[in-house]
Amino acid sequence: MDAGLAVACLSLVLSAGSIGWQVATRHLDGGRVRLRLVHGVVGAGGVAAGAVGRDSARRDLSRMRSQGFMGPEVVGVAVTNVGRAPVRIDRYSVRLKHGGFAFIPVGDVLGANLPHRLEPGETETWYAEVQAARALVHSVRSIERNVSDRVRMTVELGTGDVKRTRRTLAVGSVE
Repeated sequence: MDAGLAVACLSLVLSAGSIGWQVATRHLDGGRVRLRLVHGVVGAGGVAAGAVGRDSARRDLSRMRSQGFMGPEVVGVAVTNVGRAPVRIDRYSVRLKHGGFAFIPVGDVLGANLPHRLEPGETETWYAEVQAARALVHSVRSIERNVSDRVRMTVELGTGDVKRTRRTLAVGSVE
């Protein structure tokens, strides 16, 4: 009886481990993305931008502007495929930190054309003008009180999943 109980316990442990391994493998085999919030300014032929840090403070763009980057201020999302399968990016948006309001660029997409297939290990960045985010904050403040001016970026994947940046950026409001 003791040998039978030991075999049963061993079988239970092995089957639980097998199920856990299959769940982990299924999760790791799909496409997974990592998002990073960036902030910068458009210049001749490109964008000068960097990641938003923990303090979530806006960058001082005066040095970039003195180097010839005279275009609009932008906020963006750098999307990296860290999974083992390709991922399709269908759209991106600038979303208020709290609430369901968002600005979705439609005609003037700054970045690769959408939908975009992102292969494993690749990174692509999409941008939106900060002025549009400010207008969004201003519009929502005309409807609701105590609306934060902090925004984050989101992307919608081909699977329907919506991923968002952890960091936020204070953009102010249109005066």
